Order: sequence, then structure tokens, then C-alpha cells
Amino acid sequence: MPRRRLVEPRRVIFIGVEGKNDRAFAQFVQFCCDGEGLHLNLKVATGSGGDSVTVVKEAARHLTRHPSRRDISHSLVLLDRDRHAQDVQAGRDPQAVASEAKLEIIFQNPNLEGLLLRLHQGHERREIAAGDSMAELRKVWPKYRKSALTADQLKGRFTVSDLLRAARYDQGLQRLLDVLGL
Repeated sequence: MPRRRLVEPRRVIFIGVEGKNDRAFAQFVQFCCDGEGLHLNLKVATGSGGDSVTVVKEAARHLTRHPSRRDISHSLVLLDRDRHAQDVQAGRDPQAVASEAKLEIIFQNPNLEGLLLRLHQGHERREIAAGDSMAELRKVWPKYRKSALTADQLKGRFTVSDLLRAARYDQGLQRLLDVLGL
């Protein structure tokens, strides 16, 4: 009888996200990891929006309900950096909630739209104000819509090379890629 090959279990990484567009980004990152032959599974939990603390609390709730929590090698939550100072000033520090839940915060600078702008060739070094990120992104991606982003749109527009290039100038993105092994 021939021996069966043992299949190495996938490394599981939990990622809590704010909404649909962030989920699409995480799914795109999973696609890139698969393309690079990384043996991991991103468990993405989508929240219902709100301030940073609410997003972190929802991620923590999803994490505690995960049936195989002990199999998770890293637990992350993606947050827009532009909200952070405002939340801390209001006495709502997401870092305290994340630490308690053993979640690592990965900031998108200044927000997801700013990150997507920097994934475009020639824009990776751009520092942009949060209020300008949507308008600037639409200059290079006119069909981008805030609530209608899909992973397939990202796959058709970007590659792992775009992630790696942008990560050289973005600490949050670099940390995400380090955790994933990209």
C-alpha cells in the first residue's frame, strides 16, 4: 500500500477588519500569499464599522467565538490611522482594548484609500491627508467606489510586487507582510 503524503496544516492568521472594502483587501492579500506558495489561511472577520474601539471589540468577539482559537498563530486588526488620534482624544484608545484581547493593530495610513493609492506604481512614497485620499485615489482609479470594492477588482489591478514595493514606505503594510511571511 503506498504511503499517504502528510499535508502540512496551514498557518492560521486572524484578521479583524472594519467593513467590506477592508475585507476585500484582506482577501486580495490571501490571493497574493497563495500565489507566493505560502501555506497559510487568513480568517477574516468583518465588523459593522464605527470608531476604532468598536472595530477592535468586534474583532475580539469574533476571535473568542472562533472554534479553533488555539490554532491561530497571529491575531490582527486593520484600522485606519486617521481615526486613531481622534479616538484617543475622546478617551477611546483602541490599543488598550486590543492588548487585552491579544490583538495586534495594523494601521492603514492614513486609511484604506491612501494605502490603495500607494499600491499604484509611482505613488508608493506619497504622504497624503486622509481627507484627500479618496479624491487622489480616484485620479488614478476613476472607477473606485467606497462601498463596492471586491477582491477580484484588486486582483485585476495589483500584484504582490505592488504590495512589496509600497511596503518599503509604509510601516503598517510592512508589518502585515512580515507577519504573513511575504
